[in-house]
Amino acid sequence: MQDNQNNNYLCPIIAVYNQKGGVGKTTTVVNLAAEFGRKGCSVLVIDVDPQANASTHIGAVDPNLLQKNAISLFCDKKTRTDIAHLAELISQDVNDGFENVCYIPATDQLDIVVSETLRIHSNRPLEELKARLNLLRDAFDVILIDCPPALSLLTGNAISAATHFMIPVDTSSDYSRTGWVNLMTYIKDKAPETNPDLVYLGALLTRHSESINVQKAIAQSFDQLEMEMELFPGAGKRLPVYIHTSTKVGEASVLREPIRKTARSNKVTKDYNDLAEYLLKTLSIQQSLKN
Repeated sequence: MQDNQNNNYLCPIIAVYNQKGGVGKTTTVVNLAAEFGRKGCSVLVIDVDPQANASTHIGAVDPNLLQKNAISLFCDKKTRTDIAHLAELISQDVNDGFENVCYIPATDQLDIVVSETLRIHSNRPLEELKARLNLLRDAFDVILIDCPPALSLLTGNAISAATHFMIPVDTSSDYSRTGWVNLMTYIKDKAPETNPDLVYLGALLTRHSESINVQKAIAQSFDQLEMEMELFPGAGKRLPVYIHTSTKVGEASVLREPIRKTARSNKVTKDYNDLAEYLLKTLSIQQSLKN
């Protein structure tokens, strides 16, 4: 955490969702975090996926061994009003390549504990995360949320807390399109009550190739889908950057480092750099640590 140079700056909170797993959701979160950090942004990653893949990728310690984690973020009443208690949850012990990045880790018990606790003890169970993150918006340049691949209470909290969201869509399979439709329907139902100003950034095509006709057709189908669903204010439609296919992505995940560190000249490295540059400009993200 830091004292921001611009006292009026409130950072964007970007949530990354898809109900379908394996579409590049966590890959996008960790590589965007690394690119933002490299460009001089102070970055906080909130992992609310019980699989804790973002925590494992970014953090140098097994997230299930950490006493402070996202369970306290949701369930400890002190973190709702006291930024000092929030700060205790943030880990800065990260792997190489994640400069200027810190994170609040998930745990495999996150969904069970949070669901049981909030349904019993919270008057507004979908807005607990929102209350906490509002306290942190002036302490970072950008906050990223890695969401679970499920329409759960955790996802509902992320929808309520975010200022912006994007949905990765794997065009090598048509299954992620179904996940996109289900998620958009869910968000359209929940967001007006808990987060009416939520902005949709667009679908992020992953494992995409413009030279494969089937993948091009799947990509083009999103234009029609988004027109039919009358989506949220903002950029909308497909994001202007897409993520190529590369075996280096899996290698970077195994090594627990950004794709840039594994393969500096890889096309996916360029893709995430371009995506970060686009978001920096579009959302006017501050780069407070830039020399």
